[in-house]
Amino acid sequence: MGELTLRMVDGTQIVVTASLEAITTYVILEQETWFEKETAFLASWLKPGMSALDIGANLGVYSLPMARRLAPHGQVFAYEPASEPRRLLALGKAKNEAANLHIIAAALSDGEREGRLVLGASSELNSLQGSGPTESIQITSLDAEQRSRHWGPIDFVKMDAEGEEERILAGAKGFLSERSPLVMFEIKAGDKQNDRLPAAFASMGFDIYRLIGGAPVLVPVKLGEPLDPYELNLFAAKRDRARALAEEGLLIETIPSWEPDDTVRDWALTQFEAQPFAHIFAALSGGAAAQDPVYRDALAAYATWRSEELALPRRYAALKFACDTLGSLCQNQASLSRLSTLARIAADIGSRAIAVNALRYVADVLKGGKGRILEPFWPASPRFDHLEPGTNPVGWFVVAALERLEQMASFSSCFAPSLVDLDWLAGQPLVGAEIERRRILQRARAGQRVEVPPRLRVTAPDHVNDAIWRAGAVPNTRV
Repeated sequence: MGELTLRMVDGTQIVVTASLEAITTYVILEQETWFEKETAFLASWLKPGMSALDIGANLGVYSLPMARRLAPHGQVFAYEPASEPRRLLALGKAKNEAANLHIIAAALSDGEREGRLVLGASSELNSLQGSGPTESIQITSLDAEQRSRHWGPIDFVKMDAEGEEERILAGAKGFLSERSPLVMFEIKAGDKQNDRLPAAFASMGFDIYRLIGGAPVLVPVKLGEPLDPYELNLFAAKRDRARALAEEGLLIETIPSWEPDDTVRDWALTQFEAQPFAHIFAALSGGAAAQDPVYRDALAAYATWRSEELALPRRYAALKFACDTLGSLCQNQASLSRLSTLARIAADIGSRAIAVNALRYVADVLKGGKGRILEPFWPASPRFDHLEPGTNPVGWFVVAALERLEQMASFSSCFAPSLVDLDWLAGQPLVGAEIERRRILQRARAGQRVEVPPRLRVTAPDHVNDAIWRAGAVPNTRV
């Protein structure tokens, strides 16, 4: 089948199977990064000299960037039991000259034994459970690995073991009693959510956190708290690790109460009027000032969240106020402006389902041709904050909303069909290169022989794999 060497936006090279049926291949071609938000958090937190474990490394979407970031003295131990992904990971290690990446041919569970790995349709879906073709593998535990490898401090552990996480914990009692890493664990695989896993961590002295969407910040999660349907991973940390992350501005331990006052409202309006796009509101009756008091307070709260000079807990409390307030307002008095702003705020706080629902509503209104923009708003996509609307602010609003809907409705277009007309959207000014890649990849994956458009043949800040596209190396494409 062959291989492709793809670049990710951080400069990491990853070797993948040359097939659009392989999830990692498709996603990296499409987004030029992995689709999980947690990769950005790790890029903000991990530093040279730290050490990490990647349990379920697959092709290395986590372990390769971590190895580059922790070099030269920090170490990454990547556990990948399946032979083919492990071979590709070794090629990726060589491409990135990642001598500090240690690839271990084993799966982790509750003890040492031989086992059978069930091979999924794509290597990301391989599991110790289920039925289908299998491969003989070695199984070990974190406690056994700790005894044999004599690890120094371990700062971070990623667990993505397709349902094996509870047994991994059972085999890590010694490891976790003696150490205090930040642990990222998969809470949802496919449609199945492992509700017992947070309690298992809590019983071992860990508190549970989730990553918000708009910044590298972890916030507390109570046991049994409903999660956003898009939430795939949670974090577990003991108090000392949580305290250290809080001191770095990467974690919130407690959330204070917050409400705006007149001083905040006036300051927020000044901040909003300073945005590069705010001039488009001059034609509105109130300019950039929202006339509805509830909407005005939501905008003030969002401005507070965006102010990096304020204390992080206060900022997050304001963001929560903004999402709750505007969400309730839109249930009864929705408008294009309010829905766009709600999508922006909800995405920032990590309520992705709310953001997607708001954007779907916007798309339906736009399709019906009934919408009017009568109030100030935030563009749905943060990418548009610094894109000049020019003489067509309505078009700018529409492209921001539809591009964001396409990117947020599913983790990748290989998992679900698009909700927008990509042929139309890809032809609009200001649209990102990812939309063009999605348009071509969907057709190519469906078996069509697609010509690579000119935009994908040249390098750009949002398109780094131009050489692969230009060479016609993407399956089912031609130049």
